[in-house]
Amino acid sequence: MAFDPKRTISNYFKRKKPLSIISDFVFVLFVVLMLIPSTRKEIAGFLIGAVSLPPSTLDVDEQFTLNQQAINWSFYTLEGERLTYRDLKGKPVFLNIWATWCPPCVGELPSIQSLYETYGDKVHFVLLSDEDPEIVEEFAAKHDYKQLPFYYYNTMPADFSSNSIPTTFVIDRKHKVLIHKKGAADWDSGKVSDLLDELLNQ
Repeated sequence: MAFDPKRTISNYFKRKKPLSIISDFVFVLFVVLMLIPSTRKEIAGFLIGAVSLPPSTLDVDEQFTLNQQAINWSFYTLEGERLTYRDLKGKPVFLNIWATWCPPCVGELPSIQSLYETYGDKVHFVLLSDEDPEIVEEFAAKHDYKQLPFYYYNTMPADFSSNSIPTTFVIDRKHKVLIHKKGAADWDSGKVSDLLDELLNQ
């Protein structure tokens, strides 16, 4: 019996329920988008962000205070202004190491943006990439992240060094690291807000 595309399609729609047809369509669309290089990163980032969990605070015996190398470490605004970690005084610090090409980094940015919108200048937010500032600026403009405080770095002190990104630190006013999270997380969560509120009230 010869293959009849019209009959096959007709039988498919007769056998399938509407909800099942929709789910099949979504699955096929997802596969197609994952095969297209220009959309793969965004789709992967979205899925990673959707399943990310809130980070955990370090146990007391795992918490550590930044050494002088980290406190004196320099990084730069996208316009080229030099800063040191020491300049981030008087407030808790949210320090995120990321890159535009990294799907987990992109996936957690919406929750970081929400956290930033909640706390604004009450907390020092520092989003660091070693990419060319123009690449970061272009990415921020394309994805409506222009209000986020992006920076770039040339070197990384040992206390912040990591073999994977994203890596994020939440640090109190006395330079003690309370959260050290490797991988994507849901930063706009009650656990993170409770910790930041506690630090702001100290």
